[in-house]
Amino acid sequence: MSFGATKLVALLVYPLSLSLLLCLLALLLLWRARRRGPLALLAVGLGWLYLCSTAFFADFLMGVLERDYPARAMGAVRPADAIVLLGGGTRGYAHMATLADLNQHGDRLVHAAALYQAGKAPLVLASGGAWGDNPSEAQQMRDLLRVMGVPPRAVLLEEQSLDTHQNALFSAQLLHARGLRRILLVTSAFHMRRAAGVFRAQGLEVDPAPTDFKRLVGEGVVPGWLPGTGNLSRSSHALHELAGYLYYRYRGWL
Repeated sequence: MSFGATKLVALLVYPLSLSLLLCLLALLLLWRARRRGPLALLAVGLGWLYLCSTAFFADFLMGVLERDYPARAMGAVRPADAIVLLGGGTRGYAHMATLADLNQHGDRLVHAAALYQAGKAPLVLASGGAWGDNPSEAQQMRDLLRVMGVPPRAVLLEEQSLDTHQNALFSAQLLHARGLRRILLVTSAFHMRRAAGVFRAQGLEVDPAPTDFKRLVGEGVVPGWLPGTGNLSRSSHALHELAGYLYYRYRGWL
């Protein structure tokens, strides 16, 4: 069996693919029973789940969010007063771990460390509060940045924020108190439009430094019309971000 065929067969093991297949069988049974109301409702739900699980749709949504924030070569990035690193790149501490685990947005920390190592700013402000009794995201990021070559003395912690609006509000207070105004803002490219807007609303000069791009280049092993959990995750992040941007506009935070 070829590699591509093996990947296709393996899709049947995944809960998403198997659930969609079972729902399709349910649709066929309802159609044979002529139950139009439940059939239509199930068809809409199944169709939306399928669409969000395809690479075509996930790439489209991420393209809408990322297109205004392309990647830049390090030499094209101008120096700033500080690098502001937003939380969301860690998932907490795994069992018996000494450092927090990076998640799918961990590129944020890698990019912030690279900017610091390139001399783009003398300070990294790590912004992210704590949930429950866990150490704050800012502390987790500081410890990981140290492993990446950023000394703790160069990291300023903002540990109160629990969302993007609070990231901007509390970070701006720390920056203004130190006379710092121009920042390199590091977050995922799909999150940058909302993040840059709220930081500018706090009177800061924002130079976007996007990373963690979710729209991949080239074709994957699995055809783009087949469902996948990774695609569903990307679509979910994109839809959440689009809704968040509209909500922030409504609240007047941008």
